[in-house]
Amino acid sequence: MKVFSLLLLSVFTASVCFAHQVVASKKENSYEAIYWNHETFEPYAKEQLKGVKAFGVNGKPISAGIDYSSSVPKILTDADVGMMSFSFDAGHWVKGTKGFEHVSANQAKGVVFGTLKSHKFSKTLFSWNEAFSKPVGLYMEVVPLVNPLMLKVGDTFPVLVLKEGVPLANAGFESSDEEEPGYKTDAYGIAQIPVKKKGLFIVAAKYYAQQYADPSVDAVTIQSSLSFTVK
Repeated sequence: MKVFSLLLLSVFTASVCFAHQVVASKKENSYEAIYWNHETFEPYAKEQLKGVKAFGVNGKPISAGIDYSSSVPKILTDADVGMMSFSFDAGHWVKGTKGFEHVSANQAKGVVFGTLKSHKFSKTLFSWNEAFSKPVGLYMEVVPLVNPLMLKVGDTFPVLVLKEGVPLANAGFESSDEEEPGYKTDAYGIAQIPVKKKGLFIVAAKYYAQQYADPSVDAVTIQSSLSFTVK
């Protein structure tokens, strides 16, 4: 029964809500958190954006806050940003007779085959500083081991994946180039990510497990992404 449960969990989490990632976008006098879904950006409920951290071009933390009064939350900072990170609640999902739905189990109609809670962390790079090759304290994060802004199409991008500050072995990924690539982290939490296209590049590590603390779901999935522009 345990093997079947883990298999169902793996199939469920491998198929739902992984294509969405949160990316910081620079505007004229502020920044925005946009919800990316392969070639498009989708609206989201403002309260899903839980927190922001920002770091200046010198790699040091700067003040950053969220203005929820706009239709899309604005991120205000007290200096130019080199890197920005977000915490984002992607909500409850169920797999039912109609496929995957972004609802809680008690809102689903018909038979429910799986329930899931999703949370996302993200980092977006605007410029490079050696400080960004070190973790910044997210619950789960992708740490670049080289300057990604120097990467070209055809290069391989080495990253370190940490969960609670510890290297995460056997972590799967998705990227803006591939939805379900075959590469994973090794025993030391390191993976080699191929860069295949110019433009916005997003690589997200993913972790999932059965959930016991939240009685409303059977599983939890956590994703952490790193975004930058490939020239």
